[in-house]
Amino acid sequence: MSKDDRQVRIDDYLLGRNSDAGRREIDEEITRNSELANQVADTELAMAAIELAEDEALKARLQNLEKSISANASSSAVEAHSEAKVIGLPPRANRRYLYGIAAAVLLLLVAGWFLMQPKAYDSPAALAMDTFAPYDNIVTGAVRGADASPSDAAYDAYDAGNFVDAAKGFAKLPATATTKFYLGQSLLGSQRFTEAADQFEDVRKAADFALAPEANYYLALARAGEGKTNVAKEILADIQRDADHPMLEQAGILMKKLLP
Repeated sequence: MSKDDRQVRIDDYLLGRNSDAGRREIDEEITRNSELANQVADTELAMAAIELAEDEALKARLQNLEKSISANASSSAVEAHSEAKVIGLPPRANRRYLYGIAAAVLLLLVAGWFLMQPKAYDSPAALAMDTFAPYDNIVTGAVRGADASPSDAAYDAYDAGNFVDAAKGFAKLPATATTKFYLGQSLLGSQRFTEAADQFEDVRKAADFALAPEANYYLALARAGEGKTNVAKEILADIQRDADHPMLEQAGILMKKLLP
């Protein structure tokens, strides 16, 4: 890919022109390619500088415009006094019209600036829940009615997004690594971050547990929800050092949200 093509791709990414799939692809590349990450950061700074320059230029144009309007107003008053038949647009109306145009342009510039800023969150919990996507149920299918066991009922509640009931159900089941993993998911979905972290801590190092890598990512998410940002970053950094980690893309997205 040529430098020009890469720059166009970065511009589209920063301006939100990519599809969701295209954006996820670049997010993943950024976590692995430091050169691309630096180029993205440099482009963001350049865009910010351009916007600042445009704001300053607009401010200067408004100041010059006001001076020009004031001068024209004085000149119009003299002309109106000496030549009664010369009729122009009243200075006050003219000023309001021009200010209206300038204000509309400035509003568009400000709106564009805000759209390019990272999303702000009211709390660590809000950040975590905006990022949280429950792991798929890979244990059971839907089983309802008289044939549903306590395990089936817990997983059915989980599949329905009823994490409060799912957590209650999983808590009553034998404490296998799989049950603790989905209990952690349900507690995380219920915003009980500390309790969720306890479950993921137990299973992320469990011997021969297939979902241990995933548990490590969800542990980082739970710590982020607690407000333990530095702990979450350390876990995510470990994940990003593993190019084959199954949650590598999600870890990169969460890390970007946690960076100042």
